Amino acid sequence: MKAVALFGVGDIRVIEKEVPKIGDKEVLIKVTACGICGTDIHFFKGEWPVKTPLVLGHEFSGVVEKVGSNVTNIKVGDRVVAEPNIPCGECKYCRMSERNFYCENLEATGVTIDGAFAEYVKVPAQNVYKIPDNLTLEEAALIEPLACIVRGLDNVGVKVGSSVAIVGAGPIGLLMAQVVNYYGASKTFVVDMDEDRLKLAKELGATYTINFKEQDPKSFVYEKTEGIGVDISIECVGSSAAIETAFKLSRRGGKLLIFGVAPEHDLWQVKPFELYDKEISIFTSYRSPYTFQRAVEVASSGKIKLKPIISHIFSLDEAPKAFNELTSRRRGMIKVLIKP
Repeated sequence: MKAVALFGVGDIRVIEKEVPKIGDKEVLIKVTACGICGTDIHFFKGEWPVKTPLVLGHEFSGVVEKVGSNVTNIKVGDRVVAEPNIPCGECKYCRMSERNFYCENLEATGVTIDGAFAEYVKVPAQNVYKIPDNLTLEEAALIEPLACIVRGLDNVGVKVGSSVAIVGAGPIGLLMAQVVNYYGASKTFVVDMDEDRLKLAKELGATYTINFKEQDPKSFVYEKTEGIGVDISIECVGSSAAIETAFKLSRRGGKLLIFGVAPEHDLWQVKPFELYDKEISIFTSYRSPYTFQRAVEVASSGKIKLKPIISHIFSLDEAPKAFNELTSRRRGMIKVLIKP
């Protein structure tokens, strides 16, 4: 089969390799679409260490091609998505709760083992989720990031009537803005510097958009919140600068969710007195335990728009071009899918 593998920093290649052989409890999926995640870009740029060569890709959908002899919940022809994270079930963390994603021996499709930038990918049957017919397979490729978002919002606790600021209008920020509205936020502020993305955020339901190159986000947010800031601020970029912006937008007694994944050695400097003075609660979010099925339900509810976020689709042969254009921040690119 054809696949796309990372061989080193900035070195991604189209290769030929054997179709994966499945075990008794595994499923072989013919990949229909796989999104390029910010994590993939971190690997490509050398900002996170990863063992190479490695077939990347963990945000994917497809059709079941083959099932193992002990698989009963999935059948050939099913339209599916799959949770990429595979806990061992035996370490202390896993024995503390079922499928604990703090697992000391965690494997992850497209991160530690070969992923879905390929014609076929194998996954454990317990990680596979069927998708309804009203959801296209291209849209379904966004279920994995949506599952991560559901996890993050579970952690921070969005209440009906909350005011929420979202820093970053990339694919995650655009999904996040819709989901916080779905959860009952009364006001949503989306901060970015790309006018096209801000325009899309507005079309997808953001109450206010702020171009931080043209106006001060804090002044605008405080003006619209009676001078106090938002109940919840969410960082969706993956940088210390974005975290600092989100922190400034939070009211006293508010909550900050650090959701974006920063480069491994990035540092956020904060004055302890400011934490004390604001009595702010800081939350983070790790992967997507127990949220995949809920993400399928949210995605297929008709209340979240996924298609407008997909800006570009490339073939496997074009994947190196897609990575280079994303890294150079080509204008107009939001969510990029690779389709075998």
